[in-house]
Amino acid sequence: MDKTILIAGKEVPAGKDLASSAVLHGRTVFITAESDATDTGLADGSNPVAWNKGSALSSRSLLISASNKNGHLDEAVLIFDEEYFAPKFGVPGPAESTRACDELILGYQYLTAELLLRFNQRKIAGLEKNPGKIVFVYKPNVNEADAVKNPNLRLENRILSKTIVASASVAFKAFAENFAASVCEADDVIPVLVECDSSNELSKNDSAFMAWLCEYLSKLDDLKKELSAKQKVSWIKAGAKVPGGFGIFKK
Repeated sequence: MDKTILIAGKEVPAGKDLASSAVLHGRTVFITAESDATDTGLADGSNPVAWNKGSALSSRSLLISASNKNGHLDEAVLIFDEEYFAPKFGVPGPAESTRACDELILGYQYLTAELLLRFNQRKIAGLEKNPGKIVFVYKPNVNEADAVKNPNLRLENRILSKTIVASASVAFKAFAENFAASVCEADDVIPVLVECDSSNELSKNDSAFMAWLCEYLSKLDDLKKELSAKQKVSWIKAGAKVPGGFGIFKK
């Protein structure tokens, strides 16, 4: 059965390379879009789905929409691309802070909770052989504090993360780690934590990154030995090989 993947956090059109690459690697792809997204598929064959990040109901509706169109959902990739968010948020203030909380913190938590519920229900019903996979992709950026400590960073002509985005980035990483810890013994879901910093070549190429990730996720289903709890709560570098015969992880 073909696999269905949801890509969330880097909306189309910014996430189009991620979606196109996943399509090329045999996935039926759903990718989040702004709330005014239509039901019309994109040219690459992927399907945009509306996501109002500040609404728990929207996260539920998003998954229902994706499941109704394809009958199942196997993988979800939640992306926090700090450089992508950096120009979207400015100086902290009541309105800006509320918007950031919705879009950079609550949205991911709402969606994760709904994904876990859906994977659990399908496992109990005997509808899925393999556990669902929830992937957290963390792509940090240079922030203003970093630039104060090292003024040369300002010379790189890049957009720095201001207070709101820098703090939300830390929150995303902490949430991902602790969610993984909470489900590391579960049999209905596998958490995968992927860090992709600026020194990583795959961080500069969404197509190549998604190609690697699709292959990595596929190989997880073929492991002879289940990942340990420690492996599930550890961040791997984008481009890493699947554990089991490759010696990436050590218990």
